[in-house]
Amino acid sequence: MEQQVFDSTNGLIGNDWMQALTKVCYPMSLHNRNWFKQIISAQLSGEAALPYGVGLDNSCYLDLKRAINNSEIENLELLWKQPFKESLRKRANVLSEVCSLRAQERNELIAVLVEHANHKAPYALQMAIIVATACLSQSHLWRSLGLKHRDELGALLKYNFPELHAMNTNNMRWKRFFYRYLCQQGGDFVCRAPSCAQCPTYSECFV
Repeated sequence: MEQQVFDSTNGLIGNDWMQALTKVCYPMSLHNRNWFKQIISAQLSGEAALPYGVGLDNSCYLDLKRAINNSEIENLELLWKQPFKESLRKRANVLSEVCSLRAQERNELIAVLVEHANHKAPYALQMAIIVATACLSQSHLWRSLGLKHRDELGALLKYNFPELHAMNTNNMRWKRFFYRYLCQQGGDFVCRAPSCAQCPTYSECFV
């Protein structure tokens, strides 16, 4: 049976994205290799708010792991299947259901990131899907991704989405920045105040 993944219009990622994701992109940069390894390891250890596969279609997830080629991840995969990891698997299933329920929102976020992706950075499209998926969590984005601190998230975004990173001139928290960008493009997910000046949590948007 043909595998299906989400997109903003009909709940499925379009063929152009799928074709881009299934192309072999070598070599993977050391930067992205380390970030992908950290994010996948965090998900398998229950330290990231991401579903199993970190938001990617199964074939794309397998391709990404092959490109990373890391024995630690493979060992964590084996542990993931053990009975004592059942609670983590249930949590991951819940997060997967959230992705399904909020497919349009997630894919509008993906579209924003893909639009500003660094085409010289292999696997930036996969990173776009992972970051957008992590945005659905209520935690800080860097924590949802399983990163160590916010600065690490900034470096990840600057490398993979440099134009979008440059737009955040006021150092707004990244998740709020993404949703504010969607609001400016006509979206309606988080920023419901008539203007930022009238928003009661405006001061929380910046660090």
